[in-house]
Amino acid sequence: METINSNKALFISLKDYLKGVYKYTDINKAHIITLAMLITGLILSPHVQLFAIAMCLPFNRKLQSLIRRFERFVADNRIDVGIFFKPFVIAMIHALGNETAYLIIDCTKAGRKCRTIFIGLAYHGTIIPIAWYTIKGKKGHVKGKFQEELLAKAYEMFKYHHRIVVLGDAEFSNETVISSLKLKELGFVFRFQSNYLIQLEKDGPWLSAREIFEASGMKPGEVRHFKVFAYTEAHIIPGLTMTIHWGEDEEEPLFLISYLNADEQPHLIYKMRFWVETLFGNYKSRGFQLARTQMVTPEHIDRLVLGIAIATCFILGLGTELIITEQPDLVDRADRRDLSLFQLGWRWLHRLIALDRLDELKILFRWDFKLSPPGFQPKT
Repeated sequence: METINSNKALFISLKDYLKGVYKYTDINKAHIITLAMLITGLILSPHVQLFAIAMCLPFNRKLQSLIRRFERFVADNRIDVGIFFKPFVIAMIHALGNETAYLIIDCTKAGRKCRTIFIGLAYHGTIIPIAWYTIKGKKGHVKGKFQEELLAKAYEMFKYHHRIVVLGDAEFSNETVISSLKLKELGFVFRFQSNYLIQLEKDGPWLSAREIFEASGMKPGEVRHFKVFAYTEAHIIPGLTMTIHWGEDEEEPLFLISYLNADEQPHLIYKMRFWVETLFGNYKSRGFQLARTQMVTPEHIDRLVLGIAIATCFILGLGTELIITEQPDLVDRADRRDLSLFQLGWRWLHRLIALDRLDELKILFRWDFKLSPPGFQPKT
């Protein structure tokens, strides 16, 4: 009987799974095999440079031959990442239901002089990637039209949800993004710069958000909501809510603009935006080391991220299964939770590889559980 090593077993499992995912599509079978090879290498290699991915593959071929195969894959304009990733988004939506979708939009460095804008679904302290788009440029160079295009793609996927709320940092609080979201009647909460001019009442004075804060007499630990007549003197966007939240231990207040009612507590909803840092940590130092890629072409980076996004679905699905089956102590401490959902899945995946139990590889998403707080929790 032929002995199959763990690397090859992982490749076979991923290949068979992807063939099932794309069974009723016209996606090229050779592309499916290459994608399975890419994901295998991404999971096993120390970082995302193509030579490192190729070195982990269990094929008796020249290393440069494997590298060139990946180079052709990421350079192939026929490979639309949206089409390739769509089955995973559909499965995710089907599993999680269609009530309120909290979508987080943010941007991170990827490759040399490139940045990738991500939109992801908030999920138990982390983000499930939904769509992404890489462009050349440093921080601050991602303009509103690119953000609007990506949000439009996400909207098409989630438009049948009961409600969509978009959360983002200050670079997304521009007129292009806000106007497009308002036009679709989508909720949002964005941080914005305190020097932006606000009009609280019709024919009232234009005051900076900082001036409004200083006149309010707020103290640390307080939050105030203001119905905004017009947002920014340059664009005069009506019907928004400004929230100023001064955290108890914060030196500066947080300025938020939203298309929500004050009684929805926009500052509490906005806390989910910080979950994106977990995703970026997983894509970088705590996982795939995306920042180490030497790619300089945005479209090539997008196809590399496709492999990372699919791998992330597997990993979060495995982490979810450990929580649902009440077995996180298979890879985490029994007396407390030290690991994020991603790290639970990451470690369990590598244990399944080592134990030759890859038949348990699956994707499972559920809303109906609650992660225990991290760290030691005293018994009550």
